[in-house]
Amino acid sequence: MDSGDFKQQSFSGAVCGVISPDLPWDRLCVPAVSVFSMSFAMALAMAGPSHAESVQDKITTLAASIAAQQAKLNQEELQLEQQSLELNRQQQLLDNEMSNLRGAGEVSKTKVKVPADTTEYTAPAPATDQPAQAPTQPVGAEQQQAQQENQDQQTKVILQSSTVLSGTGGVLTPKGQLLLDPSVEYDYWTQNQLNLNGFTIIPGITFGNIYISRVDQRFLTAALTARYGVTDNLEINLKIPVVGAFGSMTAQAAGPNAIPVHTSQTNGDIGDIQLGASYQFNSGDNGWPVFVGNLMFKTATGQSPYDVPIYSSASTNQTASDQLLLGVPKKLPTGTGFYSLEPSLTVFYATAPGVLFGNLQFVQSFGSHFDIPNPGGGPAVHEYLKPGQAVAGTFGIGFALNDKASMTFSYQEEHVFASSAGGRQIAGSAYDFGTFNFGLGYAITPMTNLNIGVGIGVGPYAPAAKILVELPTRFNLF
Repeated sequence: MDSGDFKQQSFSGAVCGVISPDLPWDRLCVPAVSVFSMSFAMALAMAGPSHAESVQDKITTLAASIAAQQAKLNQEELQLEQQSLELNRQQQLLDNEMSNLRGAGEVSKTKVKVPADTTEYTAPAPATDQPAQAPTQPVGAEQQQAQQENQDQQTKVILQSSTVLSGTGGVLTPKGQLLLDPSVEYDYWTQNQLNLNGFTIIPGITFGNIYISRVDQRFLTAALTARYGVTDNLEINLKIPVVGAFGSMTAQAAGPNAIPVHTSQTNGDIGDIQLGASYQFNSGDNGWPVFVGNLMFKTATGQSPYDVPIYSSASTNQTASDQLLLGVPKKLPTGTGFYSLEPSLTVFYATAPGVLFGNLQFVQSFGSHFDIPNPGGGPAVHEYLKPGQAVAGTFGIGFALNDKASMTFSYQEEHVFASSAGGRQIAGSAYDFGTFNFGLGYAITPMTNLNIGVGIGVGPYAPAAKILVELPTRFNLF
């Protein structure tokens, strides 16, 4: 046996000797690899069932852990969505508050500081089968209430500064409160006329007197208006005016040798007293505008145009120049001479940073009998006169500059239907006129305001300009 055989026998014997050292190695010995393979197979066969059970338990545990993590993620996602909705709501409240501050003019005084991170992380609660409880009170209810109160206050400040609505109806006086409103109004009227007393045969050939006249009239009205709140929705009011009238007329006949004639008129007396009431139909909640109904009755306590004396042929010289004054009043009236009933509807809608408002008015005048003076010097003519009905519309917008000052812009258009005399309609007596109005208001104290309004007439029948100054003061009686 050579050395190679010895090594193989020794190796094999070392392995086989463990089994049976006495037997020949070439009979009983098996290869070492076979021995290890058989041993590993037997070990797997013995451990197979318990190992499979261990893997199944791990899979079940892992699936349960994944399900728990998924539920946890779903809950965190729901909480993040709720926090996002809350942040959007808070941003909307912040935008509204900034709009109110801009409208009130307080942005420069109030600094709104927004933190860089407004979301505070909260650890998600463990998953549970019970649904989350809804909050018992809406978040931010206090902010919404404060915002609504601020908007209501701005609406009152704006409407109380409107000199247009002060005459027709706007914000009502609260229950048990008396408002005294002294005011001074200046109205200026001017008109240029080309007059013809004669007849025309053909166009361009006229027989008679042609003269040009210029009429200026100024009325200064001092009035005291009292408003009392019967309830929070009902107000009654009374206005007593005193009118001072100043006028002049200049007339000149056509021709190079004509001499102008000038006359002036003055008068001072009580005006037409007005009685009225206003009722607010709704509160303006749920995005609705506020509707206020008004009813005013105008008396005829002032001196009418048919009660003032006029220039007649009996009171003037019979010169050509004096003939131009026939029929011209020597004094100006302080009233219209007719009773009237004036229902109207006022609507206003608060929309930050301003307030939209409008008014629709109808005027029903009642006719009366008058003794109309005769320019020829004869007896007065007894006649039944009735002014035409009228409709007027006003619309405008107001802004609160800050918590004390405000301004309003509005336009008013009025149409007057034809008048009648003796039951017969007077041709050409219907007319239209409009007025642009601009107003400023300032709260001197919480109970006293100063309002200034300026009006510019549109059309030949409107006042050229008017200025109104009011000083309303409120008193708590109850």
